[in-house]
Amino acid sequence: MQSTGFPYVQIVEQPAKCGVRFRYECEGRISGAIPGSRSTPSSPTFPAIRLIGHTGSAKVVVSCVTKNPPFRPHPHNLVGKKSCRDGVCSLVFDGPVCVFNNLGILCAKRKDIRDRLRLRESLRVDPFRTGFSHRGQAFKVIDLAVVRLAFQVWIEAELGSGDYCLPLEPVVSEPIYDKKAMSELAIGKLSHCSAPVTGGQEVILLCDRVVKDDIQVRFYEETADGILVWEAYAEFRAQDIHKHFAISFRTPRYADTNVLSPVAVAVQLRRPSDGQMSESMPFWLTPVRSPDTFLPDLDLDAGLVGLWEEPTRDIIMLE
Repeated sequence: MQSTGFPYVQIVEQPAKCGVRFRYECEGRISGAIPGSRSTPSSPTFPAIRLIGHTGSAKVVVSCVTKNPPFRPHPHNLVGKKSCRDGVCSLVFDGPVCVFNNLGILCAKRKDIRDRLRLRESLRVDPFRTGFSHRGQAFKVIDLAVVRLAFQVWIEAELGSGDYCLPLEPVVSEPIYDKKAMSELAIGKLSHCSAPVTGGQEVILLCDRVVKDDIQVRFYEETADGILVWEAYAEFRAQDIHKHFAISFRTPRYADTNVLSPVAVAVQLRRPSDGQMSESMPFWLTPVRSPDTFLPDLDLDAGLVGLWEEPTRDIIMLE
C-alpha cells in the first residue's frame, strides 16, 4: 500500500486475463471492449482506477506496455469510440474513480512495429521511462500475444486551473492475453516417446499455438485408480519455443533412478495462468542399468570355472 501523504493511483478492477481478441486493422472490425476480471454475462465490469488522496478532476493516459519489466512501450494500440487517438487513451475525469468501458486492442503487424513505436515516442508516451531502444530488437523482446495497461495520471497544481502538470506514479495492470492465442492446448507430435529415468533427454514437441511465458510441459504418473504418485516439469526457456508452435525441452528426472524396467508415465501441456491442461500422451521412462548390473560381485577365476565347468563336461561326454 502506498503512503497517503501524496495522491496515488490504485487499480480497483483489473482487466480480464483473456477476455478479448486482439484484432488487426485490416479486419475492418473494432476490437471488443476489454472486460474486467470480475465480469460476468449478467453483471459486466470493466477496468477501473481510483485516485486516492485527491479531490477534483485529473487527466489519465492509458497505453499498452510489455508484459515483463521493465515495462516498455508496446506497439499494440488502444482503440475506442471517443477518447482514443494514435493508439493511446487520454481523458479528463471527475471524482475518484474512472472506468474504462470502451477500450479495445488493435494488433500491430510485425512490419509496423517500428513505426508504431516511433509514433509513441513522438507522443512522449513512455510511462516507466524505459526509452525506445528496444525498437531495433522488437522481435526478441516484445510478445505480440500479451500486453499490460499502463495508467499515467496528472493532477492540477492549483484546483480548478485545468492545468494538469503534476504527474503521479504510474501503475500497470495484470497481463492481458490475446484470446485467440489462448486456444485449447493440444500436443501434435513428440520427437521421442521415451527417455532415461535420469532425465536430460532433449525432446521436441509440436503443438497448437502457445504463449511463450505461459506454458509448461508436465510429466506425471498415476495409479490405476487415478492417484497421482509422481509429477515433474520439463526444463526449457522462452527462447526454446519456436514461433509459438514447437517446444524444445529436456525431460525431468524420475523419482527412482534404480528401476529395472520401463515406467509408463504421461506428458501434457499446462498453462499456469488459468490452469488449463491438454490431453496427455503416453511416455516411457527407461532404466539406465540392466538387471545384470545387480548380480553380486564374484571372484573372477571362480566365476570362469563356474561358467565353463558344466559345458566342458558335456563336450567330453559327447566325444
